[in-house]
Amino acid sequence: MKIYIIAFFALFVGNIVVAGTGNNNKDRGNTKVISGKVIDKLSGEEIVGAEIKIDNQVIYTDLNGNFLASINSAKTDAIVTFVSYNDIKVNIESFSYASIVIELESK
Repeated sequence: MKIYIIAFFALFVGNIVVAGTGNNNKDRGNTKVISGKVIDKLSGEEIVGAEIKIDNQVIYTDLNGNFLASINSAKTDAIVTFVSYNDIKVNIESFSYASIVIELESK
């Protein structure tokens, strides 16, 4: 009976190890972490809760107007929106490592 329990346990643990996290590792080397800040164009104040759409993900700015996202390293566009501000489309270069400052203009 002990041998069956040990065999079952070994098979169970082996399946968990093989299953892993489920992440697709083929794109792991093609990602880049970007950071930035969304501010009001006239006053320079940080905009809290601005929505940033990059490819298929949506992120929001924090209490200081900052954001952080992991994106595909290819050149991509981001659309930034916030209530009572004009939407803006931002081009993100794949080889730029500087923090992005996005200025929104009120309607």
